[in-house]
Amino acid sequence: MAVKILIRCCRILVILLLFASVSRDCIAPTIGFNEKMATFRVASVIGVRMFHESEYHRFIKDLGYSESKNDWLCINRIGCFGEWQFSESTLRTLGYRHITLRKFKADPQIFPKELQRKVLESLIKSNLSILRNYDHFIGDTIRNVVITKSGMIAASHLGGAGSLKSFLRTNGRINRKDVLGTSIRDYLRRFDDYELD
Repeated sequence: MAVKILIRCCRILVILLLFASVSRDCIAPTIGFNEKMATFRVASVIGVRMFHESEYHRFIKDLGYSESKNDWLCINRIGCFGEWQFSESTLRTLGYRHITLRKFKADPQIFPKELQRKVLESLIKSNLSILRNYDHFIGDTIRNVVITKSGMIAASHLGGAGSLKSFLRTNGRINRKDVLGTSIRDYLRRFDDYELD
């Protein structure tokens, strides 16, 4: 909890510093006010984009840590592999039929870290597309967990978008777990505090 509070304070500080540095040029209407305001708007857009990019990278890194301690060579006991613990069925669905556990064990370079990141981003886009009609749950509280976009992405990574949909539709009564005992609710809670655009 203390880490979340610290992160929120750092976010606020970054935004305040951004506005303070730009606002000194936009305090009062003077000659060139419109140009200064245009500069301020551009700086604000760039600052917000940079903030969301840093949050996305933090989310990706933390998800990898939760899945494999950020070890791109990791293979778990049920045969999921890579930094983000992909199953062969997920890789097939995303069009990477040539990558199998057997081939990965023989030569990990068949699925290098850069390709794993690309596959993760494809999986996130796919899950967001599947979940597009469930955005109205964002901000709701189900079983003492606030539903956020980042939590939904992580939970769908853990158990699939279908398991997350069941959790949301049943108000948390269906809370599937993976074979290691981690539930959809666990990931919704663990990854609820990322400001993703």
